Amino acid sequence: MKKQFNVILCIFTIFLIVGIFYIDLSYARTLYWGVRGEDVKEVQRKLKYWGYYYGEVDGIYGPQTFNAVKKFQRKNKLKVDGIVGSQTKKAMGISDKKLPSYSREVEIAQKKLKQWGYYKGPIDGIYGSKTYIAVVNFQRKNGLKVDGYIGPQTRKALGITIKAVSRGYLASSRGITKEDDIRLLAMAINGESRGEPYVGQVAVGAVILNRVKHPSFPNSIAGVIYQPLAFESVDTGQIYAPITESSYRAARDALNGWDPTGGALYFFNPAKAKSKWVWTLKPIIKIGKHVFAKK
Repeated sequence: MKKQFNVILCIFTIFLIVGIFYIDLSYARTLYWGVRGEDVKEVQRKLKYWGYYYGEVDGIYGPQTFNAVKKFQRKNKLKVDGIVGSQTKKAMGISDKKLPSYSREVEIAQKKLKQWGYYKGPIDGIYGSKTYIAVVNFQRKNGLKVDGYIGPQTRKALGITIKAVSRGYLASSRGITKEDDIRLLAMAINGESRGEPYVGQVAVGAVILNRVKHPSFPNSIAGVIYQPLAFESVDTGQIYAPITESSYRAARDALNGWDPTGGALYFFNPAKAKSKWVWTLKPIIKIGKHVFAKK
């Protein structure tokens, strides 16, 4: 009996060490509008100290932080895109230390685990060692595979639904308001479809929102727009061009449910498309110069 207990204890210790090691592998993030966390707080503190930022140090990358970052970049002759990548971090004296990132699914799990007495830490949406131990104990108690991961079976046992995690376009980080989302969506529409027919501008906004709701893409407007290589206007800086009034109207119409594409997840200009991959997509409709498509 004692030998069996020692074996179980040994297995649990191995899982704990592996789990903590996995957590430590979380990589340093690129920071952009909509994300939140301790790394955002560090940026805000530095910008506040240097006189670029006047808002609250709350760890929420909203419009004030975005504008402060752009001022800092302009002053230091960096690419002015409002994104805190490796070069901007270096200029700020911030090392690429490894930090865990926020997850709405983890936040929901923490609330449930805390309610049931498994979790004693803060409800912060960050998968740390306390969350790992709580998940392991919950799995053991409920006859699940004890691996510390919130997989499909653990998610089901916790009562976490995709709908609860996604929440459509409103799933941006806490502290980012609906008006902020409208502005960011309008920026993307403006950068990608300025000069296109109005219905084409709404269609671009609809594609972004369709991605937010789709499990294959990030579950926030900011996450979708700033996903690496997702939109040319982010790479070229066109997303920061002065926003037209029609782009704002198109953003609101898209957020109110108008989808001229019928559920498209992609769009491209056939005259400029260089990737062979886009030609494997299933076209739905052509509006102006853009073809809107699904896989």
